[in-house]
Amino acid sequence: MGWLIATLLVSVRIAAATAFAPVLGPTQIPAPARVLFTLALSAFMVSALPVPPLAAASLSFLVVAMFGEAFLGLAFAFGFIAAYGATQVAGRALDVQIGFGAAGVLNPATQIMSPLLGTVIGMLAIAVFLSMDGHLILVKALALSLQSAPPGAALAQFDWGAFLRQSAVTFTFALAIAGPVMFMFLLSDLAMAVFARSMPQLNVFVLGFAIKIFLGLIGLAMSIRFAGGLLAELFGTSFDYWHGLAVGR
Repeated sequence: MGWLIATLLVSVRIAAATAFAPVLGPTQIPAPARVLFTLALSAFMVSALPVPPLAAASLSFLVVAMFGEAFLGLAFAFGFIAAYGATQVAGRALDVQIGFGAAGVLNPATQIMSPLLGTVIGMLAIAVFLSMDGHLILVKALALSLQSAPPGAALAQFDWGAFLRQSAVTFTFALAIAGPVMFMFLLSDLAMAVFARSMPQLNVFVLGFAIKIFLGLIGLAMSIRFAGGLLAELFGTSFDYWHGLAVGR
């Protein structure tokens, strides 16, 4: 019974951590398959690792332990969400400046309407994440966390400082992704302002749309060669965050 209780609590942690990760928790996978995967993975971890059996002192203890496991699992999920959110913030900023803000496409990763460029950059980021075996690193971090934060003691091991540092990743890397193209837009706005003063008959407002679309696509094409290293650095922060949670610091 102690092994079963520990397995069920660990499954709550794994389910919350993998709910938003690619491959492990996309919504296209049927719910029964995800439940079976979560239970099988938790049972394997509890059996293979030195996880002590957990005795259920009372129903309230199980409820509190379940919420603690869900909280820690969502903390692991936040490591990926913060990194992926950087691509969406950058995509939204570029869409508004280029003029694609009125358009939206269905993002297969989140199943919601997302900005056009944000979806493209996000799909590229997921490809980089999978190429770095990020989903396997998440599973390893979850397994390591069972030693520093066994079932029932999850909340006592949470590091709020790491959570706040990871929150800053969204805006820092969003600026790094969109910064070069935004700088090109700034120069184009200054040039159009000069044209508007020197040639008042020129319809700068209409001309600016075509110029920004051209510069935006050219800027993204020129910066694509640096996108792999930047996205790898972005998800490297997620891996460091997961390691900090796993070892309890």
